[in-house]
This record gives sequence, structure tokens and C-alpha cells, in this order.
Amino acid sequence: MKNLSTHFIILLAVSLLISSCKENKTTDSNLEKEIDSTEVKAAQLDKFEVMKHATALPRYMSVILSNKEALNIDANQEQQLTDVSKEKSPQAVKMAYEIIDVEKEIHQLSLDKAKKELIATSFEKSLELRTNLATMKLDCRDEVLEILNERQWNDLIALYQENLPFDNITEMKALIAHVNPLPNYMQLIQNDIIKLDEKQEVKLSEWSSENHPRMMELSNNVIALEKSIYELSMNKGAREDILANVAEIVVIKRQIIATKTDCRDNLINTILSEEQWEKISSK
Repeated sequence: MKNLSTHFIILLAVSLLISSCKENKTTDSNLEKEIDSTEVKAAQLDKFEVMKHATALPRYMSVILSNKEALNIDANQEQQLTDVSKEKSPQAVKMAYEIIDVEKEIHQLSLDKAKKELIATSFEKSLELRTNLATMKLDCRDEVLEILNERQWNDLIALYQENLPFDNITEMKALIAHVNPLPNYMQLIQNDIIKLDEKQEVKLSEWSSENHPRMMELSNNVIALEKSIYELSMNKGAREDILANVAEIVVIKRQIIATKTDCRDNLINTILSEEQWEKISSK
């Protein structure tokens, strides 16, 4: 297995770069320049991070196609896998970026004092996209299971787990950003963007004491469910079990968005002055 993983990262990066060049119809003469380009490498890293943010389900296809020899993929299997990749990969990447775009929109709506109902309605778009993306990734997994033999699948899973283990987020700031697209107003206040008087600090502390523990519990529940999704996929878990976890995440994220919007409204209506709000909402 060490032989399988030795060149994994390099092979995967090069595979992603070559795939991107093909999608953009880059000529062969420019291919080497593209691979050496810092901008292209950064763009590919961004795509990888976007996919990781959008779904906890493993991205098997790019790993297989960048490790064909190590996994003993024959010509017939390669053709089948390539056909699946051509059909599903562009759609999956498109949905992942759409999720990012919708979340940016929600972020701005919060800053613009949009009503809670409007933010919730917009957030439903991202939840629907995430569910659709999960379904497509499961379709891809099931097709991979039909194409690979048992040994190839086991080698793929060992390779994936060794090099791309589940990212169990524990740092609070990163955790909140991962599960919630709304601005982290409390963090901005803690960063001394504005100065609070004693009465404001008391009100803010009361709100935080009442709501922060629950928010952290919900956020950690999302991560636990994502880890379960990751592991179920690799262990050939049933589609209905994986999609049940996806549905549970949807319910939890609705609660998170509602609470975070209530936090914003509490800041605007009962704690901060208009000037203070303008300062933190402009950051």
C-alpha cells in the first residue's frame, strides 16, 4: 500500500490539472506551460476545496484516474470510468460552485439586513443543491462499485483514507464557517472592530451564554454526520442511510441559519447603535 500512496498527491494534482486543460481545450503545445502555471495550480486547489466544502462524500473518480496503474485498471475499465467521469464530473463541479455562489448571496443578504424569511428562502437553494450533489456522488460511487473488482475497490479505499482522511474540524472559527455561510458578527465584535459599553457587553454576554453552546452542539453534529457519510460511502453503506444523514444535516443547518439570523437581529435591534452596526457590517 505504501507503493500505492507514494505518488498519490502528485498524480492527483497532475490529473486535475490535465483534466482542467482538456475541459478548456488547451492545445498540447501549451499543456506543459499550463501545468507549471501557479495560477492554474491555485485554481485546481480552489476546485478541490470547493468540492470538499460542498460534499462530505469521497471524490473517487479523480483518485482512480490518477492512479490507474497502481490500481491495475485495465483498458475496458478505464473507458467505463472515463465515460462516467465525463458525464458526471462537470455537473458535480458546477453544482459545487453554485453552492458557493448561493452562500455568498446569503452572506450579503445578512449584511444588507434582509428579512429572516428571505434569508431562509435563499438558503433552501443551497440545501437543495447539496442534496442533489450528494445523490449524484452516490450514483458515481455505485457505478464505480460495478466497474471495479473487490481488490481494486479495497485498494482504492485504503489509498483514499491514507491520503485524504476525513477533515474533522475542531477549531471553532473554521467549524462555524464550514457549517454556516452567514457573517460571524460575534467574532467581529470580539476582534475589537467596535467598542461596547458595559450595558452592551452584558446584553451580548447574556445572548451568547444562552445560544452559543447550542450553536456549537449543532455545528459539531453536522461534522459528525458528515464523517458518517464519508465512512458509510467507503463501507458500501446503503444509499438510503447516507441520504438520511444528508437530510438530517439539512434540518440542523436550518436551525443554525435561523439562530444566526436571530443573533444578527438582536444585535441590530437591542444591542448596537446604527454606527456600530455600520462598522461591523462593512468588514
